[in-house]
Amino acid sequence: MITSYKNYVSGFLVAGTLLFGSCQKESFVETNVNPEGLTSVPPASQFLNATVSIHDRDFEAYYDFYRRIMPWMQYSTGVTGNGQNFTQVYDNFGQRYNALYTTVGNALSDVERLVANLPAEEQPRYVHMIRIARVLKAYYAFYVSDVHGSIPYTEAFQARYGGTQTPKYDTQATLFATLDTELKEAITTLKTPQTAPQVALGTNDQYYGGNTQQWVKAANALRLKIAMRLSKRDPAKLKTIALEVLASPASDLMGSNADSWVFTTPAGFTGDANSNFFPEVLRASKPLVDFMWETQDPRNDAFFTPNGYSQANIDLLIANRQLPAGTRESTRRYVGGFTSPDQSQAAQNIQRFYTARTVRVNNATTTIDTLSFIQPRLFQASYAVNGTVGTGRNYFPVINYADFCLMRAELAATGITTESAKTWYDTGVTASLDWYDSVAQGAQVANYTPMTAAEKAAYLAQPKVAFNQAKALDLIASQQYIHFLRQPSEGWATWKRTGYPNATSTLVLPPLVSNGAVLTIPRRVPLGIPSPTEPNYENRKAAYDEMAKEPGFGRDLQDATGRVWWDKL
Repeated sequence: MITSYKNYVSGFLVAGTLLFGSCQKESFVETNVNPEGLTSVPPASQFLNATVSIHDRDFEAYYDFYRRIMPWMQYSTGVTGNGQNFTQVYDNFGQRYNALYTTVGNALSDVERLVANLPAEEQPRYVHMIRIARVLKAYYAFYVSDVHGSIPYTEAFQARYGGTQTPKYDTQATLFATLDTELKEAITTLKTPQTAPQVALGTNDQYYGGNTQQWVKAANALRLKIAMRLSKRDPAKLKTIALEVLASPASDLMGSNADSWVFTTPAGFTGDANSNFFPEVLRASKPLVDFMWETQDPRNDAFFTPNGYSQANIDLLIANRQLPAGTRESTRRYVGGFTSPDQSQAAQNIQRFYTARTVRVNNATTTIDTLSFIQPRLFQASYAVNGTVGTGRNYFPVINYADFCLMRAELAATGITTESAKTWYDTGVTASLDWYDSVAQGAQVANYTPMTAAEKAAYLAQPKVAFNQAKALDLIASQQYIHFLRQPSEGWATWKRTGYPNATSTLVLPPLVSNGAVLTIPRRVPLGIPSPTEPNYENRKAAYDEMAKEPGFGRDLQDATGRVWWDKL
């Protein structure tokens, strides 16, 4: 089972809690401007507001994931393929930055401020709540810095409490170290019995229901996640942190999918306009579909829709004299679109793959498409299939057990730990299969058949899946890439960290060719050009000037093919 608040409260209460979180958005803006408005807000409510703000990001889903990262990483394409300059289009890219400074960071900082305003005798009851809020804030600061580099953190979120309105930027090196220190302190405190009974977050914590031991596991997984970003920049520091984390008692580390850090919501949570545009922009990609079909990956029908050539539709085409009599349904109905613009725009491919047939039956037009899409309910549970609105659940993973296992496999394969790379690889792949099996059923993915134990075992025995120490990093990264379909930003980070998948790896990602030239894939967001009239101009300019000294930074601030500090050239 997948862990989230659903393990702690009933579906009715969950739905009510989320409704509360959504209704608080407008008033929350007021409290950001006017701290006096916070005096009657319980600290736990601001934790909930932050959580909802992290995941209720329809513009980020649409622009950052669907339109940018997923096509760049060859998870998906546009309906007719990728445009000739699609790796050079960045409009509206980088939505996470504003979320940190307009809602998430402020709300989580408010938790501590609100506790500080309580009577002195009450404050000791909130020690654990404060640490849990710090863990979540550390995650989101890391998530933002991951693609932006230097950001305000140490001096941020304090302006309305008398702090500076012009916070200095923390370099990424400093930020990562700060976050690791904060996470260590949070883990220690969460494990320490308190003299006063602790006020639990309860249903305001829709990851773990306020379970402090689960937050210890999440914080340790986050320490490892941040440290993995140092694999090229500071491998010695990575090793130190990894060995420290993995020396923790087993009870402090993720041990099954039940420990996964995942936000789960009712179907309507993703019913916004940009999410509703999802199916029209996410054609399944040929490299991913081909690999998963060849290896008989049990996640196939969880990830992709079958094309339109069912026997029923074939019979319609036969009756309409568009196909010869006797045509039978293919054993393979999962077909991905070309990722290179030149291939998708080749005349023979347009005719064969991108020209859908149509038939009219009872005054209704049926479109029969050759290519597959990404399963819409995997990203938007409310999506209507055949006119029926979905009533399943949405799943927003932060760090789940499969991710944690595959990190351990990578650490073992690269000699950082002495654990068995094969054991953690097999465990991680199996955990991913199990997780997506639960997600597909919980999201009510159409045309999905639950996995069997035999399918999972057969998959692990496939020649391109079975663990082989000689190409361990290739195999591990390929499986990380597949697992991160639901977290494309992490798939992007895996590629930047490891160089896998690539044109010669087990899972082949071919060069993206446009007008005969190989396109360069972006590696960060365009940073924007500081204006002398903006309040924090001096600090922002100083931070960017320092970042620009790094080799590989790029031509200028707007060059998204440049690198941030951890993504060492």
